[in-house]
Amino acid sequence: MPKMIVLDLDGTLMDDNKNISSYSISILEKCKENGIKITLATARSENAAKRIINMVNPDFLILNDGALILNKSYEILHRKLLSIKTTDGILTECKNKLNINDINVETEIDFYSSFKGFYHSDWDYGIYYDFTKPLSQKSYKISVEIFDEETALDISKKFNECKLIYSFGENWYRIIHKEASKMAAIKIISNLQKIQISEIVSFGDDFNDIEMIKECGIGVAMENGIKEVKNIAKYICKSNNEDGVGKWIEENIL
Repeated sequence: MPKMIVLDLDGTLMDDNKNISSYSISILEKCKENGIKITLATARSENAAKRIINMVNPDFLILNDGALILNKSYEILHRKLLSIKTTDGILTECKNKLNINDINVETEIDFYSSFKGFYHSDWDYGIYYDFTKPLSQKSYKISVEIFDEETALDISKKFNECKLIYSFGENWYRIIHKEASKMAAIKIISNLQKIQISEIVSFGDDFNDIEMIKECGIGVAMENGIKEVKNIAKYICKSNNEDGVGKWIEENIL
């Protein structure tokens, strides 16, 4: 039996309506009853994941694509932020580009967004900011709506501290610290918990999940996942709209 299960959220544990079924919640509860640690690993921030956190009550949280690690008491175990210089430099580059639309920045203090509309209730805590002036804050993550990859790469390559992450099927690119990743965060938690990487099962569907799907003891790709994830996964489970995570765990672990 594995000692820890690591779960991506969007496209994995959550269905396309951004919900988790009572069935999947019950399966994760059974895992915890059997001594299996549950870790959520997401590109979302703590606030954006709060609704799901309250439903799952995980043992650990890997947030902002690995830039922040929290335990169940919300104590910070590890974090990797972009410096003020890098953050403001990236934002200046973004404002000078023509084919960039909305900008979101997650800092230690707040979530700033140039978007005046409504994304989803999970992100309604944002503060409107047009980024015409520097934020002068360190950041966990800068998310930018960019309409061509060349522009995104051009921005990220100008700053040695960061790396670029792309989500399949979207025009959104995320910029985080180059040393942050879901897998790097998993290794930190495994060391703290004295759990071997071989004793960890991970579930994911997108580019930012590839490393953990490949390196954990068992990597499970979602049927709705991109081919790059499915090609390196040990198993493929049913889609996120079919309780794929819960069903795989029930059939193979419990």
